[in-house]
Amino acid sequence: MSVTVRDLVPAFIDFWASADRPWDEYIEKHPDVLNDLTRSGRTLQEAQREKTFAAYEQFADRIRANAPHATRWIEQAADRVVPLLDAGHIDIDGVAMVGLATSNGWVAGGTLYLAVELIPDERGAEILGAHEIAHALQAPLPEQPWPDEGPLGEDIYSEGFATALTAELFPQYTLAEHLWFGPGYDDWLADCQRQEAAARAAILGNLDSEDDDVIRRFLTLSGKSEFPQRIGYYVGTRLIQDLRREHSWPDLARWSTARAMHELRAWLTNNDPDDAGVPR
Repeated sequence: MSVTVRDLVPAFIDFWASADRPWDEYIEKHPDVLNDLTRSGRTLQEAQREKTFAAYEQFADRIRANAPHATRWIEQAADRVVPLLDAGHIDIDGVAMVGLATSNGWVAGGTLYLAVELIPDERGAEILGAHEIAHALQAPLPEQPWPDEGPLGEDIYSEGFATALTAELFPQYTLAEHLWFGPGYDDWLADCQRQEAAARAAILGNLDSEDDDVIRRFLTLSGKSEFPQRIGYYVGTRLIQDLRREHSWPDLARWSTARAMHELRAWLTNNDPDDAGVPR
């Protein structure tokens, strides 16, 4: 296994220190800065650029503080997760960067991206790094690698996989911290627990949907939903925690999309959170 990290944080610091801050030149040299937009087919609008610049002002001290650590965070996460998944034959490509202050981490096209402006501390970096490494490995490990995009059910499985993995890897943190990469979300978790049965039923009814609005309803902060935002992460985590009673991490990481969808559908059909036997 090799871990290759391109560190673009110094390039941002040079850009931000420039008197005229030549944004177009900066992103032309480093197109990965816009990856969080382009991976979903969007383009940067002027209003969004202004919002991003305001965020850079807000997070300038954090960016400078995190700059020396970004590569280490990715490498340490790989050291922790690769043995757990028996994935030593998979090479990992990472990018440490300053993004658009919209996402803290993601995987696209087989590459892991970590955006340091949204990482508040070592605890957040520890959880987030392992979460994204889990994604970077779970997609290529099956005999037929998982695609970047798929139906809601595939996202529920993969997000649950990554979250349940970090919850086992770092038991000193609460489940809410694993789901949000930091403290302050205990009330959100309680809301998810109260609405779990209804959320399971709603997810089951939309399991095969690839509609962006449906996926956002359960997995993003921007989606319109009658449930707590991102409740799909919680439901997916409950699924994987239940499956872990009978399956190893290397096995769960290698399931095909068809197997993952089948197991998720069966679990949701049961739709009785009180019978799951999973610690909350």
